[in-house]
This record gives sequence, structure tokens and C-alpha cells, in this order.
Amino acid sequence: MVIYMQQLKILFYAINGTGLGHLSRLNNIAEDAALLCEKLGITPKFEFLTTSDAPALVNKFLTTKLPSKTTVRELNLPIRSATGLIKAQIISLVSSSNADCLVLDTNPKGSYGEFPFLRDLAKTSVFIDREKKTEVVDKSFKNYVKLFDSVIVPERQGAMTSDCFHPNMCFSGKVHGFKPETALDRSSVKSIFGATNKKLIYLTSGGGGDPLSEKKLNEWINVISARFKDARIVVGYGALYKGNICYSLPNVIPYTGFGINKFFAGFDFAISAAGYNTFEELKAAKCPSMFYSLEKGMDDQLARIEQSANKQLCYLASDNLAKSLVEFQLNIPKIKSNLLEDDLEVGSVIAAGKLLETALSKRSIKIGAEEIQKEVSVLISQRKELATKLQTQLIA
Repeated sequence: MVIYMQQLKILFYAINGTGLGHLSRLNNIAEDAALLCEKLGITPKFEFLTTSDAPALVNKFLTTKLPSKTTVRELNLPIRSATGLIKAQIISLVSSSNADCLVLDTNPKGSYGEFPFLRDLAKTSVFIDREKKTEVVDKSFKNYVKLFDSVIVPERQGAMTSDCFHPNMCFSGKVHGFKPETALDRSSVKSIFGATNKKLIYLTSGGGGDPLSEKKLNEWINVISARFKDARIVVGYGALYKGNICYSLPNVIPYTGFGINKFFAGFDFAISAAGYNTFEELKAAKCPSMFYSLEKGMDDQLARIEQSANKQLCYLASDNLAKSLVEFQLNIPKIKSNLLEDDLEVGSVIAAGKLLETALSKRSIKIGAEEIQKEVSVLISQRKELATKLQTQLIA
């Protein structure tokens, strides 16, 4: 006898940015939502629609890629006609998806201000509203947010978000892609990168889309190489990186693929730009890190670093890179100790549960919030237990 499980259709719409935050965050939530669906006896039929220039980041769901604003500019296409055509394609794709829920992240307007045209094409809609610069949250922004059925804030309570003007919202805590069930232990990571008896350092500028990425990475490579002559430096060149990649130095290992976060627990320390995802993943992996800020449109990286540095959970780099590296080394023991005491953020699981509650609210599938939250609690417990086992190697 064949049992047919009911399907739940969710369309994740990730717009393009200078980093990978929008796409990564939605993918992390989607993966955990799919796990919860399977536990609840639902077949997850999840799809991604994106204008990001790194669609390969999503590898577990069907993904449709449309041109980004960056691509339109680089090809010198006529802005009005090109964006009009892309906007029409977006509306057509959302309409044909017949989704139970449409999910957007960071920008409630969509890539081209099209969300008001999309709202009624899905049964429900959810906005993922991460913390951003205060000047971004203007009257227009608030009006767009109000169009969504619910808002999920991937921050801790008290962040600068939509809580003041949306009646159906929740704080999930930080959403990140570090999963202890797929992470490698320290000895395995050291062996993979040929650093069994050497210091292993991770360096990155995050997604790599910032125009300063190449300059910053090269400066840090020189400073690190001068101080740690025998160390291996794994340089994470993000999917949006367009600069030159360092292949010539024997101590540098370029990493250009996805999934670097599974190695994070094995690095002795990291130096990174403070984009949302990389920042939270390094913290979750308990990797002592020094962060530098890059100027972004909506994202206040400096504020993010300062908030954690004040709690001695990371170190803030100054313009004097060599001095910063020396001072950071002196602070690593305290940072490491504080990270080990810091509770694992499980925002992707909590956000996934809240998303399913909204997505199922206009379906005949008889699964209530209590049943969903039960499975959320189980997944959180499993993940925290595995994280504890992984962390035992770091207590030294």
C-alpha cells in the first residue's frame, strides 16, 4: 500500500546583494524546515527564486536564477527595459509556483519593488527581517513589511527591526549555517589542510562581493605570513569574489567552494569581515576570531563587531593590522573561554518552525503549532548535544 504524504509548497525569493546573506539565511531556514516537514509527515516541495549571482549555494532545492542588478549594470543593458522584463519574469514565476508561502529576506520590496504584485500570488507570505541600519527602516520600508502575514527576526530580542510596526512577528535568535552534525573535528580539519603540527588560520572577506575584498585579503595575507611563517592560511574567496586569487604562496590555501563552515571548529583562529553569516558561523563553531568591518548598504558590520567585542566574544581589528594581530593573540584565551560558555544559537530551527506555522495556516493539513514546536524542540536538543560533543576537543 502506497501512502501519499501531503505536499507543502514554499517559494524562497532571495534578492541579490554585495554578500550572500539573503540567500544563505533563507537556505539555512529552508534546510531545517525540510527536516521538520519530514518529521511531521509532510513532503517539502521547496523552491528558490533568486537574483543572486551565487545560486549554486543552494544545492538541496530547485533554484531558478534571474539576472541581478549587478549583471544588468555590467552588461550595460538599458535599465528600464531590462528591469521591467526581469520584474515580469519574477511575477510570472511566482504565479506559476502556486506556493503555500512566499518568503523574502532583508528587503521587503523585492529586487525591483515588485512584492505588492507578488503578495496575492501565494497563500501566505513571510518576511525575514534581520537587523539593519536605522536609516533604512523608513516609512516606505515599514509599509512594505506590513503587507506580510508574519515577520521572523533572526536576532535576539531587542534588535532594531519591525517589532514596533508588525503585529505578527517573533524573534528566532541568530540564523546561521554551522551545523554540528556535519562539522569536522579539529584533528580532521588539521589533517585535511596539511597542518597537523602547524597553526591553521582562516582568512576571508565573506561572500566576496565588496570591491575592497581583494585589497583587504592581500594585506592580511602579508601581515599573517610575516608573524606566523610556518602557519597554513586557508583563504576563503567567496562566491561573489572577482579579484585575483593568491596561488603563488606556499603557505596559502585558496578555498573557492561552498561549505567552508564545516571546517570552522578546526581552525586555531580566524580573521574575517563581519557579514551576518560568516560572523555567526564562526561564533557558533567557537572559533576565536578577529573581525574587520566593510561598509554595506543595509548592514552595520562595525556595530555587530562592537556588540560582541564588548562581551569579549571576538576582537575588533584596527587600521594597524600588525598591531591588531599581536593584541588579538593575547586575547585569544579569554575569547575562546567565553565562546565555549556562550549558548549555541539555533535560530534556523526556530525560524523554520514559525515559517511552517504560517505556511500551514491556510491549508487543510491538520498539524497545529504545538506539534510543530515539539519537533522544533527535538531538533534543537539534538543539535545542542552534538555541539557539546564537538566542543570537548576545544577545552584545552
